[in-house]
Amino acid sequence: MVRVALTYNLIRINMLKNGPLDRLAEYDSPETIATLADALRAGGHEVIPLEADECIAEKLKATRPQIVFNIAEGLRGESRESHVPAICEMLGLPYTGSGPLTLALCLNKARTKEILTLYGISTPPFQVFRSPHQELNAPLRFPLIVKLLHEGSSMGLSELSVVDDEAALRDQVAHLIRTYGEPVLVEEFIAGREFTVGVLGGDGEPWVLPIIEIKFNQPRGIVLFEPDQPLIPLILQTRGVDPEVERILHTSNHYPVCPAEVDDSLRQRIEQMALRAFTALGCRDWCRMEMRLGPDDQLYVLELNPIAGIDPSYWLPRAAQVAGLSYQAFVNEILGYALERAGLT
Repeated sequence: MVRVALTYNLIRINMLKNGPLDRLAEYDSPETIATLADALRAGGHEVIPLEADECIAEKLKATRPQIVFNIAEGLRGESRESHVPAICEMLGLPYTGSGPLTLALCLNKARTKEILTLYGISTPPFQVFRSPHQELNAPLRFPLIVKLLHEGSSMGLSELSVVDDEAALRDQVAHLIRTYGEPVLVEEFIAGREFTVGVLGGDGEPWVLPIIEIKFNQPRGIVLFEPDQPLIPLILQTRGVDPEVERILHTSNHYPVCPAEVDDSLRQRIEQMALRAFTALGCRDWCRMEMRLGPDDQLYVLELNPIAGIDPSYWLPRAAQVAGLSYQAFVNEILGYALERAGLT
């Protein structure tokens, strides 16, 4: 038996009362934490749930775990996902997942794309906007897609995110900067098939989970934020059915197919690119990434999420299930990589 601290950030009621609802997308529900803790206990471990608030360093010192299973997204700041791993390293505690540098780099989409480019991994051309009045780089070609620079979980995306002209571009850039208070990334929109690819692996050979293809209900589909199902009653109770709630609760514009219907050649290309991206960014234990296959038959990596959500209903555990891993086995597989790295097996 290993003494495991489970670090996380819960969704709070005050996140639902004001501001855009998709701010809650990065955080977890009590149901998710309970399910994950049960999976670790079923693996024979003692579990100490710890919310990763401003007192997390003191909590870790007080409870003295042997290892930390970290899914904390962080409370604030452009490098928030790296906070708990950095504290663990300061305290000399082994932990699951990627290190602080990888988490900080991958949360910043522009830095991720720069590293991918350095390693010869295709990614759409882009530009960072810190003001809606910046001049558009001449090489960028419409249509473009406008995203938040350092957020995940489809935060900030809507039906207006894909733009066809400069007026629409500047309107959307201004909206995101005003609403979320952070820079935005503008990149060429790749119209084509979208794939979600999960990679597992510690210090040994990483391996690719069955590929998921995201099917869209319209030609220019993008993955829009959808709240965790257990949260819907709480959202309705807290906010009622205002326009923001109505929009989010009725924006299911996609569905996953796993395993993806691809031939052996394309499957191998996707898997090889996923492993190259995983290695280039220094990922460990688990990661989920998005790719698109363009009209030119070129694969493009859009982004990486090295601390992707692992609620049983999310895409990564569902791909693991297709690979033959139960949820319990999937969670303890991740823990096993970190235990081996720490010499605790």
